[in-house]
Amino acid sequence: MTPENTLKIADGHPLLLAGGYIPLMEAAVVVGLTSQDLLRQAAEGRLALYCRLNGEMGYRTPFGSFEPDDPMLGTVLVPNAWDRPAESKIHRAFGVYRVPADETTAVANSLLNAGTPAVVAFDEPAADLDGWAFVPDKVLKLTDQIVEVSAVEVDVLRRRMAEALAPAALEAARKTLYNANVQTVTSPKATAPLSKAVEEYCRAHLPQSISSPKEVVRIRNGLMLLAEFMGDMQIGQVSPDTLRSFRDKHLAQMPSKENQVRLKLGTTSMTESVVAIEGSDWPRMSSNERDVRMQWLYRMFRWFHAQKWISDDPCTGLRGESVLTKVERKQAAVARKDRTAFTADEIARIFAAQVYEVGSWKATKAGTFRTFQPFHYWLPLLGLFTGARIGELCQLHLEDVRCESGVWFIDINERTADKSLKNAWSERQVPLHPRLVELGFVRWCNQLRKDGFKRVFPELSWNPTNRYAKEPIRAMSQFLEKLGMPRDGTKVFHSFRHGVNNSLQKRSSMSDIMRKRMMGHEPGGGVNERHYLSDPKPAELLGFIANVGTDLPNVSAFDVTVGSIAVRDALKRKNGGKGAAEALGNASLS
Repeated sequence: MTPENTLKIADGHPLLLAGGYIPLMEAAVVVGLTSQDLLRQAAEGRLALYCRLNGEMGYRTPFGSFEPDDPMLGTVLVPNAWDRPAESKIHRAFGVYRVPADETTAVANSLLNAGTPAVVAFDEPAADLDGWAFVPDKVLKLTDQIVEVSAVEVDVLRRRMAEALAPAALEAARKTLYNANVQTVTSPKATAPLSKAVEEYCRAHLPQSISSPKEVVRIRNGLMLLAEFMGDMQIGQVSPDTLRSFRDKHLAQMPSKENQVRLKLGTTSMTESVVAIEGSDWPRMSSNERDVRMQWLYRMFRWFHAQKWISDDPCTGLRGESVLTKVERKQAAVARKDRTAFTADEIARIFAAQVYEVGSWKATKAGTFRTFQPFHYWLPLLGLFTGARIGELCQLHLEDVRCESGVWFIDINERTADKSLKNAWSERQVPLHPRLVELGFVRWCNQLRKDGFKRVFPELSWNPTNRYAKEPIRAMSQFLEKLGMPRDGTKVFHSFRHGVNNSLQKRSSMSDIMRKRMMGHEPGGGVNERHYLSDPKPAELLGFIANVGTDLPNVSAFDVTVGSIAVRDALKRKNGGKGAAEALGNASLS
């Protein structure tokens, strides 16, 4: 044990006295141990493990409501959300939740062996819910980077170890540090300039969690803004006030679509762009984007701290704060407008577009299909007839388009690593309206299979933020704007979903439970409602969707031959002319 760590054990740290919960890595640093030391204590039952949840959906229920699995081992069966116990309640979890005591040893041992243990249920922290569990919709996998521990429990361990220190060893440690004139225990890397530290973080860490080189560059450029606006200071000098000043004073003034500012005004840096638009009505960076930028900084400084570049994480107190003030949050809530379904006139305008006319699918003069890709044709039609979310449609694999009992349907799931659903209720099977089959959707999927593709929209690229939906969201927004629809959030792709939901509710005899399941919503709170048609068959749903999409005007059937050429052309351009390889996002890493 080093003299520094000996004194940490003997003297303690203010962070431990403050109480609350702290990340495992941070606790190890301040107490003079390693994270493995603390995990061993947890494995031996001397330390509880916790996880901080941030709005995860799931349900609360008494532990006693779980069905016993193995009486000898004391294990139980934890049901999924759609099969939850009768006494349970749907809940969105915020705050620190404890790994159940009888699971702590197994979780700690798994982490000690570099595993990522899965936790299906946590202890409810509320005092009035003692003996209750919280079961998240998605199984959470823990790592030593996200596990937290109780500051009080860690300090109890420290005090026990301090009592066991030999007085001579303690005196020798103090003398060694005094003679070396060491005032603080700080890594030499804390003196690294921000710019160099950012480069090292982006080189050593980001490629481990982000597969897209373009996304790494985007994050790197965003992180560099801290040095650009606050000065290229040493990373050990960055304080919470530094970050708050950057967030509130500078980040809030940065322009949206800054690359366009550079093109139009000839600026060469974000600093110049901020000055150039000062006093103008150029839109500023949205609150969501600013929040993303701050999250990048939080993750970076957490990594610096975990790697012991810095002794304290300056972001610890900022992680629960918003980029908006309370007044701004209230104003945003008032200004926010609800999405509405498309009117019959708007549907007519959307599907009177050139992409739905015979002979419109042609190459440009340069021989490319930049103005036409199959998703331009199919996504609005799928939205109109299925009511599925745009992200759910964009990530469909060809194996998700199937036929059972003579009924074609799409299987909305997240069985591959490149997919993600809003929650457990989003997983469902939705029948294809006969009009979609008539227009050639099944025929097109069969052609894609023949061409060797795996996804329904192979021309779409994957990114970690919204997977395959980035380009379609942008294209749909521009398309609706050209049609004269307001860009105020009321008319978006999601408006198709509202239309299907309204049609099923008002123009069909479909039960409320079945409608909710087809739309990917929780059917209700009762036991019968949760079990009845929790996995409805497409053949049972097909008869109820006859009135969906009746506003669709006559449109031309899809040209499979031209579609195949357009897909190959799109992939060739997206891969820099290196061929037509299909991108599979995270699925290619699994």
